[in-house]
Amino acid sequence: MAGEVKKMSVRLNFFENDGFDFQLMRSIGLNHYGGASIGECLSTAKRIRDGDVVSWVDEWNATARMIEEEADVFRERDEIISARDSYLRASMYYRAAEYFGFFSEPSRRENWEKSKECFQKAAKFFEALCEVIEIQFEDMKLPGYFIKPEDDLKKRPTLLIMSGFDGTSEELYFYLGAGAVARGYNVLLFEGPGQVGPIHMYPEKPFRPDYEVPVKAAADYALLRENVDEECLALVGFSLGGYFAARAAIYEKRIKACVVDSPVIDISRYYEGFEHIEELAKIKEEDYEELFSENPFIRWAVETFTRRYGTKTISEALDKIKEFNIVSDLDKITCPTLALVGEGEGDEAIFQTQRFYEGVSGSKALRMFTEKEGADSHCQITNLSLMNAAVMMWLDGVFSK
Repeated sequence: MAGEVKKMSVRLNFFENDGFDFQLMRSIGLNHYGGASIGECLSTAKRIRDGDVVSWVDEWNATARMIEEEADVFRERDEIISARDSYLRASMYYRAAEYFGFFSEPSRRENWEKSKECFQKAAKFFEALCEVIEIQFEDMKLPGYFIKPEDDLKKRPTLLIMSGFDGTSEELYFYLGAGAVARGYNVLLFEGPGQVGPIHMYPEKPFRPDYEVPVKAAADYALLRENVDEECLALVGFSLGGYFAARAAIYEKRIKACVVDSPVIDISRYYEGFEHIEELAKIKEEDYEELFSENPFIRWAVETFTRRYGTKTISEALDKIKEFNIVSDLDKITCPTLALVGEGEGDEAIFQTQRFYEGVSGSKALRMFTEKEGADSHCQITNLSLMNAAVMMWLDGVFSK
């Protein structure tokens, strides 16, 4: 029997809807590295009707457009730093709008495209060199960014950073990308099949259990670059990326260190810990149309979950997810590994983190972030500074930097 899966123990209580409350915290948490203004986030949240996904999308889009227009004015006046900062915030507000959008409507993709566009406008004004890249993978081109501290060919330790179910490469910049580059690392931010960018571009290419295959393509790309130290190549996975990265580390031995936040070793069991998942799975496909018109939140949940896994129903998706299991292969992870989890993520997340830590055979470390530290949340979104410090100090030790 799976334990509960949560996002955090400390709530804002701005919304009664748990999902809305966490997603607001997720946006606010990006402020440390310039991805949000607390005031802009709270002003937006105040206009949103609790639990109304259409209202959420409309209001975050309105804020994003306002800040983008502000950035355009700054750019026209050669106020480069102000333009950069505003484009970064606009990018993340468009991302927030994308999150609760419907795949069956064009606005969801439009918000993703605007998020990407604003980030790329900001990136032109970074002190570091940020390249927009595409990684050839099978018949797809995976989107991403390669960021290096200086415009030179000096070999540096390099992080391959990936998100999970609903994060983007642009958001990853604020999670760990900016902090790693500031500490002298190269960073490759990328997305694979089923993730936000690729699922918009290639809707017929959902999540796949053998995620070592797209990760291999990312490693191939990185190791072709002259400024990447092949002995200091690390893979970092956030959220569901805790499965993708761990799976890849089993097979891809060019990965010299792996960070998983948090480890997910059995996705089927992990989802069992989600509130309402059993009720959603019982809904029959023939009942979707009527239910969707009555309850847009359920429409969003079903559309999002089934699109990611390439199925027609939640029940079919949960059957497919049983293939996403690495419990019996953990001992094949031999590179140094860091497992992270927040104590507010629920019993199941903590259980799978502990099982992962016990199962890997290489050198390893485990860090549980606490409520007292203000970092007990999923992916430590409430204290990204502390998470960055923990990850980068560990990597510096592994690579003797």
